[in-house]
Amino acid sequence: MGAKKPGHQLYQSTISNLTGLVTRTGLVTLVGLATLTGLVTRTGLAILAATALLLSSGCRAEPPPPQIDIPELLDYGERFGGDFTLTDQDEERFNLSEYPGDAFLIFFGYTYCPDACPLMLSMLAAVYDVLDLEPGQDVRTIYITVDPLRDTPEQLREYLAYFSTVDVRGLTGSREEIDAVAERYGVLYKLQEPNEAGHYLVAHTTTLFLVDREGRLRYRFHPSDPPEYIAAGIKLLFE
Repeated sequence: MGAKKPGHQLYQSTISNLTGLVTRTGLVTLVGLATLTGLVTRTGLAILAATALLLSSGCRAEPPPPQIDIPELLDYGERFGGDFTLTDQDEERFNLSEYPGDAFLIFFGYTYCPDACPLMLSMLAAVYDVLDLEPGQDVRTIYITVDPLRDTPEQLREYLAYFSTVDVRGLTGSREEIDAVAERYGVLYKLQEPNEAGHYLVAHTTTLFLVDREGRLRYRFHPSDPPEYIAAGIKLLFE
């Protein structure tokens, strides 16, 4: 047999190195260069183009949708959680037992909070966006202040109006009432030293508590948990 032509050698080398070495753009460029230089026969060019098409089609394969984790609900028994009575932003007394059959999302914060609290409220808006409940399946969001000195009912009402996309009921009370509820839910908080203007911050637990339709604490979400994960936990309460 005669010696192989340089064009034939280039063609074989190109085919053997296509997978993993040439991007889709590179394949198109390679076909164009081969055509311009005349190193590939018409048949070889057709095979090269077909190979490029097959490989580029594989690159466009859609990845499978991500799996959403589902939390495993817990039963804290009598140790944590439970009913309580506080005053809402409309100066009405509120307790969980007035809403039998409803689930609750409860978190503790304060209206002068510069970061964690507004972020939590914004995240809750995203939770409700992805939460798909049937008629009659209700979830109520409760915001309990850890700064009752400044967070009067009027202050809570004005603050929560900025987060109108989330139906939140703000609760306040005496320092003793707040401390009793915080202890029941394992919430810690500490008032920081005020600045020269008298303003102060409050370091506090940022957990989001899920309470079922019987008033039992069933899960404690971390503020970094994605909205889909929280929504999946809520759905479990209605199964």
